[in-house]
Amino acid sequence: MGQGNDAAQRAFDDAVVELGSPAARPDVSPPLTSAPLLAAVCRAGTRHIFGDTADVAELGALLTTPSGALLREVDGNTANQPLVHRVLRRYLETDAPAAWARRLRELQPDLSRDERNAVVYAIVCGRAGNDATHAFGAGRTWQVSLQLHMGLGADTDAARRVGRCLRRMVPSGVVKVPFTPHYPQCFLIARDLEREGIPVNFTSTFSARQTVAAALLADVTLTNIFMGRINQGLKAALLGEHIDLEAQRALRRLRHDAGVKTLLIVASVREWQTFVRVAGCDAFTAPVDTIRRLLTQTEVAPDAVRSQLDTSYADRLGIADDVLHALGAPRIARLYDVEPDLVRFLTEYRTTAEYQALRDGEALYKRCDEAGFGDLFYAPTASEWQELRQNKLPQLGAPLTARLPLDTLYTLLADADFEKFQEEMDTLIDERVGG
Repeated sequence: MGQGNDAAQRAFDDAVVELGSPAARPDVSPPLTSAPLLAAVCRAGTRHIFGDTADVAELGALLTTPSGALLREVDGNTANQPLVHRVLRRYLETDAPAAWARRLRELQPDLSRDERNAVVYAIVCGRAGNDATHAFGAGRTWQVSLQLHMGLGADTDAARRVGRCLRRMVPSGVVKVPFTPHYPQCFLIARDLEREGIPVNFTSTFSARQTVAAALLADVTLTNIFMGRINQGLKAALLGEHIDLEAQRALRRLRHDAGVKTLLIVASVREWQTFVRVAGCDAFTAPVDTIRRLLTQTEVAPDAVRSQLDTSYADRLGIADDVLHALGAPRIARLYDVEPDLVRFLTEYRTTAEYQALRDGEALYKRCDEAGFGDLFYAPTASEWQELRQNKLPQLGAPLTARLPLDTLYTLLADADFEKFQEEMDTLIDERVGG
């Protein structure tokens, strides 16, 4: 966003927050009730269970019991570009978005189309987050994760400003900052928001080493393993679950050794059995249908759910032979193995004056590259981006699959997928606010 004087910036940001914060409504405080299976997962050590949706109606159909009570154990929701895309028209169907745009341009006449769309997207996310908080808070902290517009990755200052606005719109909100290997400053954006007391969900992450980097470089509140995409893309049975447990154990050690606070979200959950297989991991975010299948299945009783934090699935990964042949076991193992040298480097580097004052993402990449860990990052060419946009899962015969670490590749594929949805939403916003 344009850089005016401080007073003009504050006025603009205040307007964004106001537009993303609907008028006060009467408190809704239905009683809470427990679902035995979800309660069993929480007794195993899990702290949070989130619905992976931006649709309040969809989530309400799951959480609301016939008596009108809400399920206690689901205490938040997460939303990204594909999920907001499903509800965007609902928030744009009135004349309000055009009025938002007029007001924003009055406050900042040189506001570009891209800047406007990033802000309008934030306003929609704020309204969706407030709707969920109002419907399901019930006197408790409802934690809703709202992702920054994908176009903000290249603009550190604008990303921080919009992140601050999101948190002001939804006081219980968590700002989702995607890991962007092509924009290393994502770690600095997350670090700076956390320093200001704004909790960050560092997303688009697929390996134990990426979660370690998020914890040590930014001490984020939450980070993720998109385990369902891993199992699907590598035709595996329990590889994603094994990565989750190894990442959880790595973060548990870092909490003890380095004082980080980062919690792990088991994300991209496709099967209800995952709740049982990795019970005790810090948090889960799952589609409504997956949570519903867990609650309605009869194979596993609540008293059979146990913490799996000391379980290893190393001998039960179930990776397809063609995948093993194409990629090799050592490359796949890098998804769950964390190099001790990486932990040592990041543990030392995070405390240096250089890193504490760092503002340049390229400088962060160079420092990591000098230490031998530059492959956490990669900036695709224009043609490579076109390749990445073809499928959100790795293609075994593709050049990038042969060249990049699997976690870096998976992250770029996720970001490319999110960007496609973001572009479609930008087009819808253009239509509603006058191009």
